[in-house]
Amino acid sequence: MIAHEYFSPFGTAFVKLEFECDNCHNIIKTYGFGVPPPNFMADKASDSYNSNEDYTVCDHCGKEYNIEVNAGYADGYVEIYEIDDKTLIKITEIDEEYDEYIDEQIETYLYTSNFLNIFDTEIKKLKDLNNLTIGDIELEKTLRRQIYSGSITCLEDYLSTTLINKVLNDDELFKRFVRTFKNIKDRKFSLGEIFEKHEQLKDIVKKELLDIIFHDLAKVKGMYEDTFEIEFPIIEEVAKIVSNRHNMVHRNGKDKDGNEILIDKDSVEKVIEKVEVFIHSVDELIN
Repeated sequence: MIAHEYFSPFGTAFVKLEFECDNCHNIIKTYGFGVPPPNFMADKASDSYNSNEDYTVCDHCGKEYNIEVNAGYADGYVEIYEIDDKTLIKITEIDEEYDEYIDEQIETYLYTSNFLNIFDTEIKKLKDLNNLTIGDIELEKTLRRQIYSGSITCLEDYLSTTLINKVLNDDELFKRFVRTFKNIKDRKFSLGEIFEKHEQLKDIVKKELLDIIFHDLAKVKGMYEDTFEIEFPIIEEVAKIVSNRHNMVHRNGKDKDGNEILIDKDSVEKVIEKVEVFIHSVDELIN
């Protein structure tokens, strides 16, 4: 099921959402999701929609929700997947001039340079949780699924914090990112705008960095290779783990055909180890 709500995309750079978790009834309040620019080349309003995909997690029960923000030149709307379609969604629109909001979001990525230490600390907690024996088979299945999902959250946190922090704190990396990141390097403007665009460049980069989906490993691979001038580790195994997380979180551990995906302590331990090895390889390459 899908719940949706409309908003005005005109002058809106981000939307913050508030809705009730249908699993535990906790009120979820999200950070800002970027609003994509409409396709102004479209002949009809119905063909002008562009979308940004993201997700949020209930901080009470851990259920994950996929979010899609759509904007056309007539209106915009938000869709939340795997939730009752009658769920009410409160949308707060953040306008393009609200630079303080952008800086507030970016600041959460700049508070530390100990990216790997934070990752290792959280991974150790997941390992400790995985060693717990509850004595209830169904509860243990739920626990394993949450630990599985948590390992991907750790991966995303490392990849996002590392890229954002280093790009915004290193002039050479900042230049490389601007020269190679498609959403920035392909922008067109007249020579008469060059000084104005130069002044706005850092804010433009901040907004683009916040819009990146860091579990899309194929895209992250390209950005890391272009920005850090490295050969990114092979992503296939970890990409499969990321893809399978959808089944862990949204289908209660079942595949699209309704078959239960069997995971136990050993299989979850292997997932954690693969994520750990992957991130340590990335860290070694960029440092």
